[in-house]
Amino acid sequence: MKTATRLIALAVFLSGTFFVSSALACTTTLWTSATAGALADDPTNGVPRVSGLCGLEVTGTGHVVDASPAAEATVIARFYVYAQLTSGTPVIFEAFSDNAATASLLTVTFDGTNFVFDAGATASANVPGKSGWNLVELAWTGGTDMDYWVNADASTDGATGSVGAAAGTMESVVLGATAAVDGKLIFDDYESHRSLPVGALLMGDANGNGSLTIADAIALFNELNLANQTLAPGQPDCNESGGITIADAICLFNKL
Repeated sequence: MKTATRLIALAVFLSGTFFVSSALACTTTLWTSATAGALADDPTNGVPRVSGLCGLEVTGTGHVVDASPAAEATVIARFYVYAQLTSGTPVIFEAFSDNAATASLLTVTFDGTNFVFDAGATASANVPGKSGWNLVELAWTGGTDMDYWVNADASTDGATGSVGAAAGTMESVVLGATAAVDGKLIFDDYESHRSLPVGALLMGDANGNGSLTIADAIALFNELNLANQTLAPGQPDCNESGGITIADAICLFNKL
């Protein structure tokens, strides 16, 4: 799965990557901690995912904590979120200058329609999201700015906008909800770097090999075959709707 569940070995820190998602197991155990309301599971149990086999479903005050950052001055983070909310504007991502997660550096809120980015110096205007999966990427540097992208990414598109960032260094992040949500949130494919943009996933790459070919159509139809269902290991949700349907096959064939 790709539900942000694996801490990468220290050797990769040299490349500037300190936390990425896993395509191996439906578990949150390799986060620093997780609350009871954070459940990693697969579509056969009703939990959508954007990549891999599982997504992270958040209800109540469900969240996961990553305490692997170590006095980071600059962080680039990317994740996908799918909101099934009935009301409220929960904080869905927050970074802190301490491992106890008490001294907030930045927040991202989402009400199912609009995102708000706040890095402690100046708050942004609302940034519209969309139905289904939303891609969120941000590039934060303490004491200067935080650039943010919604359904775009730092690798290929100009920034949606930026806000001033308060001074500090990053020690921990929380993905999910620390205050109870009314409904549920689904997260997937969290990844964070020190310097390089993370970038978007290749949607429709159902077999996860990094390109779009007829093999992806086969992997997608294997998942759609309910009589002998085999979940695709890549990104079969081509249209990012939050479910795998024949519309994804049409989307993929249009890309091919």
